Amino acid sequence: MLIKSTLKISAEKGIISGVTNLSPDICRKLRDARRAAGISQSALAAEIGCRQSQLSMLEQGDGTKLNDSAIKAFAAKFDIPLEAEDGAGAKHSAGNGGTRKPGTAFCPNPLCPGHHEYHAGDERFLRPDRTSQDPVGGRFCALCGEVLETACPHCGATVHDGGVCSFCGKPYIIVEE
Repeated sequence: MLIKSTLKISAEKGIISGVTNLSPDICRKLRDARRAAGISQSALAAEIGCRQSQLSMLEQGDGTKLNDSAIKAFAAKFDIPLEAEDGAGAKHSAGNGGTRKPGTAFCPNPLCPGHHEYHAGDERFLRPDRTSQDPVGGRFCALCGEVLETACPHCGATVHDGGVCSFCGKPYIIVEE
């Protein structure tokens, strides 16, 4: 499966600018606020400067479909904070806040469309496409919404390209047949 991205990548800085990766929870809050106000997606899209189809995808949980100015306008219109609290009460901003480089995490969901299947002998492996899954260094997969992993689930080593950890030799993603 070929995945094309319209995101702007800065070759000098190695970052993607102008895009915030919202969590699926914040996307749902934004959708619920719009619905409660009785405003159509088309009307809101025209007001905040995006296409209706982008707004629809955002409301379905794809937190990378709107640029930062449209996200801020959407959130401000309905007074929705772009932060979320985790179970311990700590707040996390919608973006990565500069804490982690994009493409340094992978999606552990074996059904995520951002995995490339390959075989070694009789074994089936999935190699995560970290660029499409983690385009902005966010907390959630840009393709399926799963929480991203930054370390090998078996030994805790930092992830690298490929589908198998070079330290413990186990696959990053468990494939159940």
